[in-house]
Amino acid sequence: MEPAGLPDIWLMIIEPDILVRHLLAQYLRSCGYHVAEAANAAEARRLLDEAGLAIDLVLADASEDPGASFALGRWIRAEHAQVDFIMGGTPEKLASEAGEVCGDGPALVKPYDHGLVLQQIKQLLAARARSRANA
Repeated sequence: MEPAGLPDIWLMIIEPDILVRHLLAQYLRSCGYHVAEAANAAEARRLLDEAGLAIDLVLADASEDPGASFALGRWIRAEHAQVDFIMGGTPEKLASEAGEVCGDGPALVKPYDHGLVLQQIKQLLAARARSRANA
């Protein structure tokens, strides 16, 4: 059951490690969010294009295949500009490129601190809501 007062928000977690993905997804669901899960960029693209889900924010792991994660981030910016993007699992040397792909969004390092992930999600969604209210 969704806690009272939370908007209908859809998140997508892209993480190849099923245990990491599932634990983070369960945590975010317990916080009142709807969560779609994908194991890789190709699966995420299918969900974004074909599943008809109105995804608000994507959290993508970049540690396994940084090239695919960055390509996915660029594709999301071009094809789904309304979707916020957080790059996770980002090694220090890739942080600047992740910052370019994510815009104002953060680059998170694994292992994920679930509370920090939630905080970053809330900040991005609040900024988007303020931006839309001022438009």
